[in-house]
Amino acid sequence: MVVTIADRLESPYLANLANRLIAEQSKSGLSKPEFAEFVGMSGSQFRYVRRRLGNPSITMLAEISKKLRVPLYELLEAKPVRDRKNPSGPKMVETIGTVVNERFRKSGLTKQEFAKFLNVSLPQLYLITDGVSNPSLLVLVELAERLNISLWELLGVESPRKAASGAKRAATPKTSRVARLPSQRGA
Repeated sequence: MVVTIADRLESPYLANLANRLIAEQSKSGLSKPEFAEFVGMSGSQFRYVRRRLGNPSITMLAEISKKLRVPLYELLEAKPVRDRKNPSGPKMVETIGTVVNERFRKSGLTKQEFAKFLNVSLPQLYLITDGVSNPSLLVLVELAERLNISLWELLGVESPRKAASGAKRAATPKTSRVARLPSQRGA
């Protein structure tokens, strides 16, 4: 998956993160370099995230969330809490692997076909399904879109949604060359 600067600038998640970090830094009374160090970033990483040019990994986001004592979903969405969990970075990475593995098993596709469907390399798919990949935020957003689930379901923040009246949810690939998962074709 290639994440462009345009993707970063258009991302509401990165916009909310940047705005929240700017507000938290201002509220803290710390200088920008001091605040960056406090949340576990370098000065240049902090500068890029503030400008919405950075695309932090899930474990970095979890660390920022922990340091600021603000749930990840509040950093990225600025919405009310509802019934969400606040898992650790390693737990989210593990959940991503579990969810993707489950979807793979239900797909009826080969690993190569499934990697192509997700728009990741085969080695990256293995890292994801083994629960050792540390994907960036926008890669996770695309994975969730391709699996037709919310980002929060992919990360284990929200419980899986129930399909309405037993209907199977269809995957929504970004390109017309990638067909829906075979188990979701209706036959």
